[in-house]
Amino acid sequence: MDPILHSRAEASGHTSRTLRRSALYVHPVHGVSQLTATADDLASTCRAVALVLPDDAVFTHVTAALLREWWMPMADAFPLVACTDGDTTHHDRRGVFVRRCDIPPGHRQRLGDVAVASPEWTIVELSEHLALLDLVAVIDSALHLGHTTVADIRATMRRGRRGVRVLRRALELVDGRSESWWETMLRLLHVLSGFAVDPQERVLNRAGVEVARVDLRIRGTRRVVEYDGSGHRDKGQHQDDLRREKALQREGLERYGYIATEIVGGARQIVRDAERASGRPHVGSRADLWLAEARLASISLTGRAALARRLEKMTRDTSARSSR
Repeated sequence: MDPILHSRAEASGHTSRTLRRSALYVHPVHGVSQLTATADDLASTCRAVALVLPDDAVFTHVTAALLREWWMPMADAFPLVACTDGDTTHHDRRGVFVRRCDIPPGHRQRLGDVAVASPEWTIVELSEHLALLDLVAVIDSALHLGHTTVADIRATMRRGRRGVRVLRRALELVDGRSESWWETMLRLLHVLSGFAVDPQERVLNRAGVEVARVDLRIRGTRRVVEYDGSGHRDKGQHQDDLRREKALQREGLERYGYIATEIVGGARQIVRDAERASGRPHVGSRADLWLAEARLASISLTGRAALARRLEKMTRDTSARSSR
C-alpha cells in the first residue's frame, strides 16, 4: 500500500485523525502515514517522506549509501538525509534532514522509484563526515558492486569542498576486489603498516586447477591472510575450511585467519606476524599509522562516538525551528 498524505486522507477512506491514532500506521514525517509493516524498509520510508519534499529533492549521503546496500560504518543508527536545490525554500521537518545543495542534473538518478544522488556524489558528500578507514570501506563496496569507478569519483570531486582531502587519501587506498567491510580493514592494516598485499588471489595447483581464492596474500611471501567471520563457526563451513587449508598447505602456503577482535585490539601482533612472514626486522612503530587512523574511525569506540556526534547534527527528532 502506498503512503498516505494526510491532506489527501479522505481520498483513501481515512481522516488524518484516524491515521494518527491507528497502530497500523507510523508517521516518518509530519503529515504522512506509512504502514507500520513497512517501517523497517528504507525505500518505503523514503517514498513516504518524498511526498512532503519538493519535487527536486533527492536522497543522498548515508541514506543513498544504505539504499545502494554499501558497507556502512559501525553506528547504532543513521539519519534520513535528503537534498533540495540550493535556491529552494528551506524545509525543516522532523524525521528527515534536508540539505540545500546544488546537485548537478547528471548526478540525480532513480533507484527503483526513489530519487537518489549518484554513487559519485554520494561518496563526495560522505567524505565530509566519515573518517579515512570508514570512507575507504564504503568506496570499496561501491567499486565491488560495480556502482562507480575511481575515475568517475575523481571527476566529481570539487576543489576546496569539505572532505576533499580525506577523499583524495581514500582513493589512493581503495581496492574494489575486497569482498567485505572487515576484509577491507584487514587489508588496510597491512597496507598502512607498509606491506603490499594482493586481494582475492587465485591459488592454482601444479595442474593449473584453482584450489582456493584467498582474501589477501602478502606479496613476495607464502603467507595468506584472511578474515574469519562468524560464518566460519558453522560445522559445514568449518569442514570446508579445513579441506581448503590443507589444499593451501600442499601448495606451500601458510594461512593466518584473524577475527574482528584481533583486527581491532591486536594490530601490533598482526603486524609482527607479517614481519616474520616477510623476513623483515621488527619495528615497534610500524603499526602506528594504522592505529592513529583506527582511533578516528568507527572501528574504535572513540571513533564511533565521534561519528555518532557528527551524524546527530543531521538527526531530526523534532523540528529545529520549533525549539527556537
